[in-house]
Amino acid sequence: ARFAALPQARERSYTAGTFSFNSGDGRCPTCGGSGFEHVEMQFLSDVYLRCPDCDGKRFRPEVLEVSIAGRDGSIRSVADVLDLTVHEALAFFGGEHDIRTKLQPLADVGLDYLRLGQPVPTLSGGEAQRLKLAGFLAEAASQGLTASAAPGHAFARTGRRGTLFMFDEPTTGLHFD
Repeated sequence: ARFAALPQARERSYTAGTFSFNSGDGRCPTCGGSGFEHVEMQFLSDVYLRCPDCDGKRFRPEVLEVSIAGRDGSIRSVADVLDLTVHEALAFFGGEHDIRTKLQPLADVGLDYLRLGQPVPTLSGGEAQRLKLAGFLAEAASQGLTASAAPGHAFARTGRRGTLFMFDEPTTGLHFD
Protein backbone atom coordinates (compact mmCIF):
# COMPACT_ATOMS: atom_id res chain seq x y z
CA ALA A 1 0.00 0.00 0.00
CA ARG A 2 2.94 2.36 0.73
CA PHE A 3 4.33 1.92 -2.78
CA ALA A 4 0.89 2.22 -4.43
CA ALA A 5 0.37 5.60 -2.70
CA LEU A 6 3.51 7.10 -4.26
CA PRO A 7 2.96 9.70 -7.05
CA GLN A 8 4.88 7.65 -9.63
CA ALA A 9 2.73 4.58 -8.87
CA ARG A 10 -0.51 6.59 -9.08
CA GLU A 11 0.56 8.04 -12.46
CA ARG A 12 0.93 4.47 -13.73
CA SER A 13 -2.35 3.35 -12.09
CA TYR A 14 -0.54 0.79 -9.94
CA THR A 15 -2.47 -0.74 -7.07
CA ALA A 16 -1.19 -2.40 -3.92
CA GLY A 17 -1.54 -5.73 -5.76
CA THR A 18 1.00 -4.57 -8.34
CA PHE A 19 3.62 -4.61 -5.57
CA SER A 20 2.77 -8.16 -4.45
CA PHE A 21 4.80 -11.05 -5.80
CA ASN A 22 1.97 -13.42 -4.82
CA SER A 23 -0.53 -12.03 -7.32
CA GLY A 24 -1.11 -9.13 -9.62
CA ASP A 25 0.44 -7.76 -12.77
CA GLY A 26 3.64 -6.53 -11.14
CA ARG A 27 5.28 -9.88 -10.58
CA CYS A 28 7.74 -11.36 -13.04
CA PRO A 29 5.85 -13.40 -15.65
CA THR A 30 8.75 -15.84 -16.13
CA CYS A 31 9.08 -17.05 -12.53
CA GLY A 32 5.61 -16.05 -11.30
CA GLY A 33 7.11 -13.91 -8.56
CA SER A 34 9.19 -16.64 -6.93
CA GLY A 35 12.54 -15.27 -8.11
CA PHE A 36 13.73 -18.64 -9.31
CA GLU A 37 12.90 -21.35 -11.80
CA HIS A 38 12.37 -24.91 -10.62
CA VAL A 39 14.12 -27.53 -12.75
CA GLU A 40 13.03 -31.08 -12.04
CA MET A 41 15.82 -33.63 -12.26
CA GLN A 42 14.87 -37.20 -12.95
CA PHE A 43 17.36 -39.04 -10.76
CA LEU A 44 18.86 -36.16 -8.78
CA SER A 45 17.56 -33.50 -6.41
CA ASP A 46 15.62 -30.73 -8.10
CA VAL A 47 17.56 -27.58 -8.99
CA TYR A 48 16.45 -24.01 -8.36
CA LEU A 49 17.97 -21.41 -10.68
CA ARG A 50 17.77 -17.65 -10.27
CA CYS A 51 15.23 -16.27 -12.73
CA PRO A 52 17.07 -14.95 -15.81
CA ASP A 53 14.49 -12.20 -16.46
CA CYS A 54 14.13 -10.59 -13.02
CA ASP A 55 17.47 -11.77 -11.58
CA GLY A 56 15.68 -13.02 -8.47
CA LYS A 57 13.95 -9.70 -7.74
CA ARG A 58 10.46 -11.16 -8.40
CA PHE A 59 9.02 -8.08 -10.14
CA ARG A 60 8.80 -6.58 -13.61
CA PRO A 61 11.45 -3.89 -14.34
CA GLU A 62 8.86 -1.09 -14.60
CA VAL A 63 7.55 -1.90 -11.10
CA LEU A 64 11.09 -1.77 -9.72
CA GLU A 65 11.40 1.81 -11.04
CA VAL A 66 9.00 2.98 -8.30
CA SER A 67 11.01 3.69 -5.17
CA ILE A 68 10.41 4.94 -1.67
CA ALA A 69 12.65 7.07 0.56
CA GLY A 70 13.45 5.80 4.01
CA ARG A 71 14.13 7.62 7.24
CA ASP A 72 17.84 7.03 6.68
CA GLY A 73 17.67 8.88 3.35
CA SER A 74 18.15 5.81 1.17
CA ILE A 75 15.90 5.14 -1.81
CA ARG A 76 14.62 1.57 -2.29
CA SER A 77 12.40 -0.36 -4.68
CA VAL A 78 9.91 -2.95 -3.46
CA ALA A 79 12.49 -5.69 -4.11
CA ASP A 80 15.07 -3.77 -2.06
CA VAL A 81 12.60 -3.39 0.81
CA LEU A 82 11.76 -7.10 0.74
CA ASP A 83 15.50 -7.83 0.96
CA LEU A 84 15.80 -5.86 4.23
CA THR A 85 16.03 -7.69 7.53
CA VAL A 86 13.42 -6.82 10.14
CA HIS A 87 16.11 -4.89 12.02
CA GLU A 88 17.04 -2.88 8.91
CA ALA A 89 13.36 -2.27 8.08
CA LEU A 90 12.71 -0.88 11.56
CA ALA A 91 15.45 1.69 10.91
CA PHE A 92 14.29 2.37 7.33
CA PHE A 93 10.64 2.92 8.35
CA GLY A 94 11.57 4.51 11.69
CA GLY A 95 8.99 7.31 11.62
CA GLU A 96 6.05 5.24 10.39
CA HIS A 97 4.14 4.05 13.43
CA ASP A 98 1.84 1.58 11.66
CA ILE A 99 4.76 -0.25 10.01
CA ARG A 100 6.77 -0.30 13.25
CA THR A 101 3.73 -1.75 15.05
CA LYS A 102 3.76 -4.68 12.62
CA LEU A 103 7.53 -5.24 12.64
CA GLN A 104 8.41 -4.68 16.31
CA PRO A 105 6.87 -7.97 17.54
CA LEU A 106 9.17 -9.84 15.15
CA ALA A 107 12.16 -8.17 16.75
CA ASP A 108 10.70 -8.76 20.23
CA VAL A 109 10.68 -12.53 19.70
CA GLY A 110 14.22 -12.57 18.29
CA LEU A 111 13.39 -12.73 14.57
CA ASP A 112 14.96 -9.40 13.62
CA TYR A 113 17.48 -11.19 11.37
CA LEU A 114 14.79 -12.53 8.99
CA ARG A 115 14.34 -10.85 5.62
CA LEU A 116 10.92 -9.33 4.91
CA GLY A 117 10.55 -11.31 1.69
CA GLN A 118 11.90 -14.58 3.05
CA PRO A 119 9.72 -17.53 2.01
CA VAL A 120 7.96 -19.18 4.97
CA PRO A 121 9.03 -22.73 3.97
CA THR A 122 12.66 -21.72 4.60
CA LEU A 123 11.98 -21.09 8.30
CA SER A 124 12.95 -23.60 10.97
CA GLY A 125 10.31 -25.03 13.29
CA GLY A 126 11.32 -22.67 16.11
CA GLU A 127 11.28 -19.67 13.78
CA ALA A 128 7.80 -20.63 12.58
CA GLN A 129 6.58 -20.85 16.19
CA ARG A 130 8.07 -17.46 17.04
CA LEU A 131 6.47 -16.04 13.88
CA LYS A 132 3.07 -17.23 15.12
CA LEU A 133 3.75 -15.67 18.52
CA ALA A 134 4.76 -12.40 16.85
CA GLY A 135 1.44 -12.46 14.99
CA PHE A 136 -0.45 -12.65 18.28
CA LEU A 137 1.68 -9.87 19.75
CA ALA A 138 1.12 -7.65 16.70
CA GLU A 139 -2.63 -8.24 16.92
CA ALA A 140 -2.63 -7.35 20.60
CA ALA A 141 -0.52 -4.24 19.97
CA SER A 142 -2.85 -3.05 17.20
CA GLN A 143 -5.78 -3.40 19.60
CA GLY A 144 -3.92 -1.50 22.33
CA LEU A 145 -3.81 -4.50 24.65
CA THR A 146 -0.98 -5.68 26.88
CA ALA A 147 1.58 -7.66 24.94
CA SER A 148 5.29 -8.12 25.35
CA ALA A 149 8.00 -10.59 24.53
CA ALA A 150 11.72 -10.92 24.84
CA PRO A 151 13.98 -13.78 23.81
CA GLY A 152 13.38 -16.44 26.43
CA HIS A 153 10.34 -14.70 27.95
CA ALA A 154 6.95 -14.03 26.47
CA PHE A 155 3.68 -12.69 27.77
CA ALA A 156 0.59 -11.91 25.78
CA ARG A 157 -2.92 -11.00 26.78
CA THR A 158 -4.98 -10.70 23.64
CA GLY A 159 -8.27 -9.81 25.28
CA ARG A 160 -9.67 -13.26 24.60
CA ARG A 161 -10.63 -14.98 27.81
CA GLY A 162 -8.34 -17.86 28.61
CA THR A 163 -5.54 -17.15 26.12
CA LEU A 164 -2.31 -18.38 27.63
CA PHE A 165 1.03 -19.17 26.02
CA MET A 166 3.30 -21.69 27.71
CA PHE A 167 6.79 -22.41 26.43
CA ASP A 168 9.18 -25.16 27.36
CA GLU A 169 12.85 -25.45 26.64
CA PRO A 170 13.77 -26.81 23.19
CA THR A 171 15.59 -30.12 23.44
CA THR A 172 15.70 -31.64 19.97
CA GLY A 173 19.21 -31.55 18.59
CA LEU A 174 20.76 -29.95 21.67
CA HIS A 175 23.51 -31.43 23.81
CA PHE A 176 22.16 -32.92 27.06
CA ASP A 177 24.20 -30.44 29.16
